Amino acid sequence: MKKNLIPLGVLAFVGLAVTSCGGAATWSWENAKADKALKYCLLIGQIDHNDSAARTAGIRDALTTRPATHATNANTETPVQGKLTIGGVEYEVDELEHAEQKSTAGATWDKQTANASAQTWLNKHNDIDFFVSNNDGMAEGAIGASNWINGLPIFGYDSNASTLQFIKDGKIMGTINQNASAQAAGIYMLARNCIDGVAAADRTVKGFTAASANGYGQISSNYTYNPTNKSMLVDNFKVTSDNVDKYLGKTPADLLDTKVTKGTTASKKVWHSYYSDQDNFLNENMKPLFKLYKDKFNLDVTEAFGDGNDEAKELNALKATDANAFDCYIINMTKTTNAKTYLDEIYTKSGDVPVIFWNRQATLTDGTVDSAVMADSRFTKGVYYVGFDAIQGGTLQGQMIVDYFKALK
Repeated sequence: MKKNLIPLGVLAFVGLAVTSCGGAATWSWENAKADKALKYCLLIGQIDHNDSAARTAGIRDALTTRPATHATNANTETPVQGKLTIGGVEYEVDELEHAEQKSTAGATWDKQTANASAQTWLNKHNDIDFFVSNNDGMAEGAIGASNWINGLPIFGYDSNASTLQFIKDGKIMGTINQNASAQAAGIYMLARNCIDGVAAADRTVKGFTAASANGYGQISSNYTYNPTNKSMLVDNFKVTSDNVDKYLGKTPADLLDTKVTKGTTASKKVWHSYYSDQDNFLNENMKPLFKLYKDKFNLDVTEAFGDGNDEAKELNALKATDANAFDCYIINMTKTTNAKTYLDEIYTKSGDVPVIFWNRQATLTDGTVDSAVMADSRFTKGVYYVGFDAIQGGTLQGQMIVDYFKALK
């Protein structure tokens, strides 16, 4: 009998509903905590992605399953047994399974792969107490497994609209909101500053911590600039059953920052790519917001899409553009180790123009930020990264999980 399930005989005896036939169907905190051990499975998005690594690090730090000697990339570490004190009781914490959710075609952060992984792990282990996912799409894939246990806690990251409904319904326990509206506004704000020739020292200030020099207002959310990595990172926030109603059902227009205003500068052309046309977070959150913000920032946007598997489709679309056709390139690369490939192609085609990487930060093969490529001296008008603060977000996700179980007592 699974330790965290209520067997059919007991359910029938106490008059509880059963949602499936077979041995058991419903997760119970009383059963889960009975052996004073909490055992979980981790759905990793992409092994060499620094955002994925930061989320994994935050989760394991909070659950105390991260080894004392840290690897550069937390996704490559072997987790250790941890301990948590909940309601005055000490619990052993064990990570039973973890794996990159990569499809046979090569797509990472893959929802269908997560579905298969959850099914396999649930068949293999009879004592899984919860799941953690590096993103919402994989969390939704997991709960779609044919043998998913009703009420089994699972935690995501991204705050997709569909996931918010799952939180409302009690099927997903929480997620981290990447502050998509502030991200989209920040990407276009920085692009405009670079295009409009704002002084280098002011590009990451105007419109962020001070009013825009060209009438675009000032973003409400907190951004932190890292001059070594040339990165602008916005803070995240958690969404649980306690506050989901604040965000559920909101349209992209509802989420626009009212402090961002239509600027006074002339329209400019930008080439804006997405690593995949299938990514849940990009499709549900970022794309609609970009479409609304582009008019405020007076941008004529040409979109291009990769296939999420490798760089070929996205790079081919870039190579097919006319020379000097765009005033700025906004890049969401497929592989985070390929930033230099994009910069070489852009410089060959258009020379010294601003380049903004977004959502996927340039990294080395070990997953650390490639600060050298971001300092490319050919681009005096700016090479930057704009996204969310992955370390802050990973820490927030880990703490959200611990807080959930402490609230159960």
